[in-house]
Amino acid sequence: MDNSGYNYYAQDVHDGAHNHTYSQNIYNMFGGHNPLIDDRYCQLRRYGTMTGLALIASVVMQTVIGTLIGLSPSWALYMNDTTYYHAVSVIAQFSYTFLPFFALFLLSKREVKKEILIFDLPKSKELYILALFAGFMFCVIGNSATSSLSVLFSLFEIEFNSGLEGLASPTSVFGFMLNIINFAVVPALFEEFAFRGVVLQPLRKYGDWFAIFASSFAFAILHGNMVQIPFAFIVGVALGYFCIKTNSIWTSVSIHFLNNLYSVIMTAYFEKNPEAGGFTYYVITAAAIFVGAIAMVLFKKNCHNKLRKDTSILAKHGAVKKFAFVCAPSMLVSLFISIDTSLSLATVYSASGMVLLIALSTVLIYFLIKWTLIAKRDSQLKPRKVYNVSMALTVILGILTIFSVFGIAG
Repeated sequence: MDNSGYNYYAQDVHDGAHNHTYSQNIYNMFGGHNPLIDDRYCQLRRYGTMTGLALIASVVMQTVIGTLIGLSPSWALYMNDTTYYHAVSVIAQFSYTFLPFFALFLLSKREVKKEILIFDLPKSKELYILALFAGFMFCVIGNSATSSLSVLFSLFEIEFNSGLEGLASPTSVFGFMLNIINFAVVPALFEEFAFRGVVLQPLRKYGDWFAIFASSFAFAILHGNMVQIPFAFIVGVALGYFCIKTNSIWTSVSIHFLNNLYSVIMTAYFEKNPEAGGFTYYVITAAAIFVGAIAMVLFKKNCHNKLRKDTSILAKHGAVKKFAFVCAPSMLVSLFISIDTSLSLATVYSASGMVLLIALSTVLIYFLIKWTLIAKRDSQLKPRKVYNVSMALTVILGILTIFSVFGIAG
């Protein structure tokens, strides 16, 4: 007889789940309902709920700050003075990226806080350097994948914007340094603390890969535009992987900074040298992938820190884990806010483009409902209304998203 049920039971009791009688455990081993699943589910759903609330708070603060700046008498100064613009932008990032997740950190239990605070430097300089090259390779791959996706959308006459198109590159060395601080240093510090620290670390008890993908999902939602969402998810996976493998958040901070620095430099370069065209970009991309691939092979060969597997009662219930985190009401709201923001920055010029976006929205709704139904089958939560609430919210938000598609027709 497979004794894995007993091992999961013992592990979850050790992790602080409620004690259940020996007879209840025997009953569970023979196919009955296991309340330990519900205990673990509720804990994970709390993580999803708090993460979603932090994302919603971020959107609200962005909106408030943007409105205040727009109504401020210093609006003209904000638009024309580089120093003032960057100073306000750094304060804004602190408010809508750092503060919501710092609040989430403060609300965490003491043992969770210890998991989040992984600010030790990487123990191996060699592995750290290899991780930088390999991580940058994944950033380049993510950028190429996003470009390919943009080309695909353009075939259906769909145009997505990032909302950053009006920003001009600085003309002085001082302005360029401010650009680096604003777009490379600050996002790397704040976003890595938020997503590779506050979000990822507490989820590792459900398996490192689940934690990596879940935190990357939240990281993508934060960016709120279709130009950056696929890129943020791919890069988020790489950042989470190297953060865990080197056991240091500074690795992901460095990779994040390197990618953003590259973007700032290349934007300035192409604005001053438009004749360079795509040749320079393709050479750099090819070189980054070639060197990064070698670095990745060496990293995997020399890094012996293995990713942690899920040993909890939810290990064999993947749909329950996805549902608990992704389908928490606040996460659903933040997801559809991000999608709606993306659509507000898009224009569709053809009927085929409308059909494609509606089809993609329908597929997303289908998978969210599918996870809900599978989780409902695998767990017997009381009250069971949590499933109905998530399904109803998914359908309502999905319908509103489809209506938003009709509103962006060009």
